[in-house]
Amino acid sequence: MKTKIILTLLLFTGILFAQSPMSLQDCENQFLKNNLYLLANHYNIDAAQAQVLQAKIWDNPSFGFELNAWSPNSEKKYFNAGSDGEKSGYIQQLIHIGGQRKNQIELAKTNTKIAELDFNMLLRDLKFQLRQNFFAIYYDTKSITEIDKQIVSLRTLIDAYSVQTNKGNVALKDLVRLQNLFLSLQTDRNELMNDIIENKKNLETLISSEKNIDVVPAPTTEEIAIYQKPITTKIEELQKTAIENRPDLQKAEKIIEANNWNLKYQKSLSIPDLTLGASYDQRGGAFNNQTDLTIGLPLPLWNKNKGNIKIAKLLINQADAQKKQQIVEINNDVKSAYLKYVEQKNSFDIVKSPIPEDLQTVYQGVYNNFAKRNISMLEFTDFLESYNQSIISLNKIYKSYIIACEEINYSTASKLF
Repeated sequence: MKTKIILTLLLFTGILFAQSPMSLQDCENQFLKNNLYLLANHYNIDAAQAQVLQAKIWDNPSFGFELNAWSPNSEKKYFNAGSDGEKSGYIQQLIHIGGQRKNQIELAKTNTKIAELDFNMLLRDLKFQLRQNFFAIYYDTKSITEIDKQIVSLRTLIDAYSVQTNKGNVALKDLVRLQNLFLSLQTDRNELMNDIIENKKNLETLISSEKNIDVVPAPTTEEIAIYQKPITTKIEELQKTAIENRPDLQKAEKIIEANNWNLKYQKSLSIPDLTLGASYDQRGGAFNNQTDLTIGLPLPLWNKNKGNIKIAKLLINQADAQKKQQIVEINNDVKSAYLKYVEQKNSFDIVKSPIPEDLQTVYQGVYNNFAKRNISMLEFTDFLESYNQSIISLNKIYKSYIIACEEINYSTASKLF
């Protein structure tokens, strides 16, 4: 009966979704290859690099040409451009002086670095989400598997007790106890399954999984074992590592650098641009076929770009304050992650003992004794309820511990696990 029910459930699931067991490395490889968030964000880097290219390009020269439209003399000609007519032309080039072009290029380069750091921040955030979802699904699924075994066994017992209750051989209260336990297990299963469905939605979105592919997290032994090594680094050293590695702090520093280049650029804009050129006039100048050199320079009498220079200085002060605040937040992030890790590590060290094996041994013993009627229905159902909660709690401890380890990795932007 048990085998038939399990096979039916597996067959039905297989019809709806093709299962795809994936290690953590497999998930991360597919994530890096297919994630559309990363692809879309990478275009920001390409756009910023294009801004650097644009900043290096000189302004286009200006060209003008003038042609006589009507000769009012005795010839009465239209568009008289011959030897006795009139035509003129000029070419001019705008030249930025005072370091404008250099400052603009350096500002664009710094903005490119900021775009790259934005990409690194997104990558860091999404990888953290991926690992959280991956291990949450893995351990919740282990709890579901154990609950399903109990549900199948209880279903068989309930069917048997229903028959005996109708015959008057078994008290109704014993059947009700089994039914209550069954409902409790089903409730626990539903809650876990809702979490699994939500986490799978997030995981499959992150790795851009194909439709109707049910991703089943299957971490390798090595991927699990790496979390069992303890952290010996002091919290101050972890905070120092975070200060050195965190891309959000690096971005704050680059914003200060960008604002400094912007200040230099705004100051250079207050220096007038130079316009150089040459002109030719056939008959309209002081001489026939006159060729001239032209130089233009605006007079900086009123607009000295004082407003934009002041704004640039204020942005530097603002960015500096934000960087200091970022350092405070990073130190607190590391401290919080470390305290969570210590708490979860204590629980994890306890359950690394033979508790899980002992639970399985006791469970099998209680089930066999109940079948032999050596223990009462009350003792049996109380034990099963306690056993079920213990299994869920154990897997929750495993899950919480690994996520705490990942929070250490995330807060320090390093690979401690």
